[in-house]
Amino acid sequence: MSKPAVELDKPAVKSPSSARYILVLLFIANLLNFYDRALPATLLEPIKKAFGLDDTQVGILASAFVIVAALAGIPLGRLADRIARKSVIGWGLLLWSIFTALGGILTSFWGFFATRVGVGVGEASFDPATGSLVSDLYPTERRARATALYTLGFPIGTFLAYITAGSIAVAFDSWRAPFLIAAIPGVVIAILVLRLREPKRGASEATAPTAVPAKFSFGKLLRIPSLYGLIIAFAGYNFAAYAIGTFLTPVLQRYYGLGLVTAGLISGVVIGITGLVGLIIGGRLLDRAARRSSATRVLVAALCLIVAAPLALIAFAAGQSVLWQLVLFLSLSYLLGTIYLASAIPAVADVVGPKQRSTALGIIFALGYLLGGAGGPIAIGILSDSLTRSASGLSAAAASAHGLQGSMMILVPIGFLIAGIGMLITTRTVKKDHAAMLAEETA
Repeated sequence: MSKPAVELDKPAVKSPSSARYILVLLFIANLLNFYDRALPATLLEPIKKAFGLDDTQVGILASAFVIVAALAGIPLGRLADRIARKSVIGWGLLLWSIFTALGGILTSFWGFFATRVGVGVGEASFDPATGSLVSDLYPTERRARATALYTLGFPIGTFLAYITAGSIAVAFDSWRAPFLIAAIPGVVIAILVLRLREPKRGASEATAPTAVPAKFSFGKLLRIPSLYGLIIAFAGYNFAAYAIGTFLTPVLQRYYGLGLVTAGLISGVVIGITGLVGLIIGGRLLDRAARRSSATRVLVAALCLIVAAPLALIAFAAGQSVLWQLVLFLSLSYLLGTIYLASAIPAVADVVGPKQRSTALGIIFALGYLLGGAGGPIAIGILSDSLTRSASGLSAAAASAHGLQGSMMILVPIGFLIAGIGMLITTRTVKKDHAAMLAEETA
C-alpha cells in the first residue's frame, strides 16, 4: 500500500529534525551560498581595476569558480550517496566560508583566484546532497514547492549581495570588506547543519527502495534518456544566468552610467526580487502541473524558458535613454527562468532512484556548469572584447560599453532558448523513465 501524501511542513519519517527545520537550514545555507558566489560580480568593476583585467579575463575569473565546482560536483555527489548528506553539506559550507574570508585577505590576483577555486569546491558539495535530501523529505507531487522554498536562497542571497556589498565596500573604503563579513554566518550555519538528523533514503517514495546495488555503474545511470535533455536545459539556463549574474552590474555602470551602489541595487531587483517571485510562483505552478503528470511539469518549464529568450533580447536591445526597458523585460525574462529552476531537481528525482540521486544531480550540475555556467561568462567576455576592438569612432569607454551590451544582447537569449529545447526533449521520455524507475525500485 502506498504511503499517504505528506504535508509540506511535516517530515516524511519521524525524526528529531523536522522537515520544516531542515528546509529552513538549507534555505539559509543556500542564501549564504549565493551571497558568497555573487560578491565578485557585485564588485566587479573595482576588482577589475585593482588587478588590471579585461572582460575576457573577468570571464575566466568567474568561470574558474564554476569549472572547479562542476568537476568537484561528481565525486561529492557520489560521496553524498555513501555517507550522511548533512556531513557533505555542513563541511562544504564551512570550507567555502573560510575561502570567502581569504578572498578579503590575500592581495595578489592569483591568491584571489585561488580563493574562488576554494569557494567552488566547497559550494560543489551543496546542490547534489541537498537535492537528494529534499527529495526524501517530500513526495513527488510536493517536491517542486519544497525545492522552490530552499532555492529561494538563490534570489534572496543574490539580492542581498547586490544591495549590501557595494555599500559595505564604500563604508569601509575597500572592496575586500564584504568578503570578510560574509564568512561569519557560514560558520554558524555549518555547525547547525552538522547536528541534523536526516530522513532515510527513499523515505517519501510510494514504494520502499531496494538495497544499494553491489556495483554502481555510471553507464547505467547515463542510459536514462531524460538525463540528456535535463543536462542540455541546465547548461542553457546556466549559460544565460551566469552571464547575467556576472555582467549585468558592469552593463549598468558602463552603458547606462550608473554608480556602483545604484547599479548593484538595480541588479539586485532584476535578479533577486524577480527570482524570488519566480520561485514562489513556480513551486505552486509546477506542483499543480505534476498532479497531471511528470511530463506536464517539464512542459511548463520548457515554455517558460522559450518565452524568456525573446524577452531577454528586447531587454538588452534597450538604448541608453530607456533603462526602464532593460529593467522591465529582463526582470520578466529572469522570472520565467527561475520558474524552470524549481523543476530541475524534481525532474531528476522522477527518473532516478533515491539511492543514486546525489550522483545523478552531481553529473547534471557538473555538465551544466561546465558547458553553461563556465561558458556563459567566458563567451560574453570574449565577444565583448571583440566588439570593443571592432568599434570605430568611439572613445575607449564608449566602445567598451557598447561591446559588453552587444554581447549580452546576442548570447543571453540563445542560452535561454537552448534550455527550453532541452526541456522539450525531456517531455518525450520523462513519463517512461519515471515508470521504469518505480518498477526497478519495487523489483
